[in-house]
Amino acid sequence: MCHRGMRLAKTFALQAPDLVPGLMRELCLKYKFRRPDTCEGLWERLGPELIGIFSELNLDGSDGYYTCAYAFPGSCPLPVHHPKPLTFPKPKPANAQQPPPSGETIQVLHFSDWHVDPLYQRGTEAKCSHNICCRDYGRFNDPGPIQKPASKWGESKCDTPIALGVSALEAIQKFVPQAAFGIFTGDIVSHDAWMITQKYVEDEETRSYELFKQYLQEIKLYVALGNHDSYPSDQAPGKERPNSYITHKWLYDHVADIWEKNNWITSVEAEYAKSHNAMFMTRPMPGLKLITLNTDLYYVRNFFTMLDTEQDDPSGLFHDLILELQDSEDRGERVWIMGHMAPVAKSLPRSSILFQRIVARYSPHVIAGLFFGHFHLDKFIVMHDPDLPQGEDSAVNVVYQGPSITPNDRMNPGIRWYDVDAKTFSILNTHTAIADIMTHGVDWELNDQDPEWIHEYSAKALYSDPTVPQGSSANPGPLDPLSPQFWYSAVERMKHDRHLFKQYLEFQSKSSSEAKPCPKDSACEHETLCHMQASTVVEAEACIEEAILQAQEDGKGKKKANKRAPFGRTRTGREIVPQDYDVQRGVTENGLAAAARIGIRRLERSKDEF
Repeated sequence: MCHRGMRLAKTFALQAPDLVPGLMRELCLKYKFRRPDTCEGLWERLGPELIGIFSELNLDGSDGYYTCAYAFPGSCPLPVHHPKPLTFPKPKPANAQQPPPSGETIQVLHFSDWHVDPLYQRGTEAKCSHNICCRDYGRFNDPGPIQKPASKWGESKCDTPIALGVSALEAIQKFVPQAAFGIFTGDIVSHDAWMITQKYVEDEETRSYELFKQYLQEIKLYVALGNHDSYPSDQAPGKERPNSYITHKWLYDHVADIWEKNNWITSVEAEYAKSHNAMFMTRPMPGLKLITLNTDLYYVRNFFTMLDTEQDDPSGLFHDLILELQDSEDRGERVWIMGHMAPVAKSLPRSSILFQRIVARYSPHVIAGLFFGHFHLDKFIVMHDPDLPQGEDSAVNVVYQGPSITPNDRMNPGIRWYDVDAKTFSILNTHTAIADIMTHGVDWELNDQDPEWIHEYSAKALYSDPTVPQGSSANPGPLDPLSPQFWYSAVERMKHDRHLFKQYLEFQSKSSSEAKPCPKDSACEHETLCHMQASTVVEAEACIEEAILQAQEDGKGKKKANKRAPFGRTRTGREIVPQDYDVQRGVTENGLAAAARIGIRRLERSKDEF
């Protein structure tokens, strides 16, 4: 049914494009996908993109299948894309090892998910039915008296009030005033995707970057775009289409010019970012290359990823990444990779698998760290070599997901910094500081006090194993790096040490009293443990299904497994492989002309039905 609907949508896009936004709005309203005002706003903004996307969907290939699987979860099993074997410029050196510690240290700042809301208004409803609250929505306000008035310092279902954002920047000056440099892993703009305009996005970015510069002064900040930093939200074409109908050049020009003006990147790097979807490379310090990715190019909510689904790397993102990593290997320099969303969750399977292979090829001797945000959580993910059985020896790198400034999603605001080896750029320790606005925010407001930012924890102190000698991978010394084996050991201990796991959960939400509970043996516990060691979305899905089913067999499972069909399986258990679609439908090299004739006849029938 979904696939037939996609054919009708393509017919509309080709023959009556002006009707597409209204049609999508009416469907949204009829089936109550969103609030009425949200339906109106979203489809008004997404309409031009959808017209172009629908008109180019290859419905005789895998595009329509992907679109149904991700846009309408449950309508089709999620496909597995088996990328072709990667061919690297050179084989991995024998006995590639992380360089030994130098004994010298620096500090590096990391903050993420700013999501400042210039329309935040104290006293408005903090528990509303909109996607974000703490605003006056006028005639779209919820009826009845206000349940909880929005406080000055933020609420759990609201984006960042300007006062809290400034407080976070002041906390940076308190904890890491001498940072060698800083990284910001994306999401400047608020979550009101149905209300924003291009000008709103531009203004939010301009003013926020100006504020960062004002407080960080001479500390250089390197920035990745988030999915909310585009217009419309989440959308980014990976390449110019043959009949170009949409472009994000305005966005890439806009942000690159600001980054250059703030003296964060050079003019050459800015020009590269403008022509490469905001991806750029820079060298913050001698011996270190920082590679910034635009992660919208593999995000499942970016509808442009539903085009060219039979290709492994349609945007060329991973091709460019490999070239840069090989260049650094040849030079003998270390690399940090940063972006908004790590391709180990909420990404297309093909991108997730490619990223894992690339990280395994260039770790641990080249890639010294992987830094992302997006989930608002303070967490980490151990990356494994896919060619080895998963275990301590297969752990090759670690994804550091930075905590958010926004309290949205029941989080306290947090910032992070790293103790870093000044020569090898390996991570020696991570620190997180928070302001507990969930517990004390109202009192601070009543007493006219500023938020109190405190050092919450350090990873080395929390996760080191005291039962083994210091200097081992599970209990590193003060100047030893936090190796992938250190993090692997921490996860393995959490599986049996409930106290340590509860501490991880507490710090994941930045000690929020409003964090969602995660009971023992629940689906939440299984998913959390799986995500800490799943290098791809496919591995995460398989791990979660297996863990929950095992718990149910043991009589411990308190929740059923996710009803959504797992990756790549139909209800009969047959594997769904996108490359098979063309063969199944007769679209081979010799059958393209016949398929085209068939498609034309189908289009004519659709016209008659329309």
